[in-house]
Amino acid sequence: MSEKKSAQYYQEIQCVINAALGDLQESKDSGRLPKNPVSANHFLIRWVTTAIKTQRFAHCAAKDLVTWQKEGRTKGTGTELPTRFEHYSRLYRELAPAEATKPITKDAILAWSEFLEEDKEWCVTTEYEVLPKASLFSDGDHSLIICSTQLESCFDGEDGSAELVKPLTCYVRGNHHEFIESAYEHGLIVHKRSDYKSKVKYHGEYLIFPNNHGLQLGEIPFSFNVKK
Repeated sequence: MSEKKSAQYYQEIQCVINAALGDLQESKDSGRLPKNPVSANHFLIRWVTTAIKTQRFAHCAAKDLVTWQKEGRTKGTGTELPTRFEHYSRLYRELAPAEATKPITKDAILAWSEFLEEDKEWCVTTEYEVLPKASLFSDGDHSLIICSTQLESCFDGEDGSAELVKPLTCYVRGNHHEFIESAYEHGLIVHKRSDYKSKVKYHGEYLIFPNNHGLQLGEIPFSFNVKK
């Protein structure tokens, strides 16, 4: 029990999702479950409820399990749990694997912000301190703001190889899908705090955690939904 209580979220949520997908696949392979999306979704809704009742996983994953259970009761097959679980499994396997650590450097953050500014024509601001009720006039462009103070204090050094050691806040307005997708392409998982309410007027708030080890589910890139 002590190991469960000390589990880190990014590791435990992968345990939950991969265990669910593993049990789902085993039921399909054994012939106990029909191989169709509706049956798979119902299976995972029941699986989530059982996991809650048996306290199978660490407390840090409890909120997500309860959320999925409630969604299952209200939305039914609309929850699309099999697809969502597969996407989460892929995201964490690639960018926050449970068995390894991938540090995030200041160079990586700056390269990403430069990509948004130069290739995607976003209005990117990193040179000012973000104060309460701040405003940015981006002339209608999509915009990303990162507080200059955080760019200094959230890393363990001043040069480009300095590693992120504290959560870094991003304020976003405009194309959130493009923001999430570009972050993923640069090895970053972003974690949404709000769609548009934050310290910066009309901007949503996202966090980037050290090593992509967030304390909540990361945002899934839109490209994951494209069937190849």
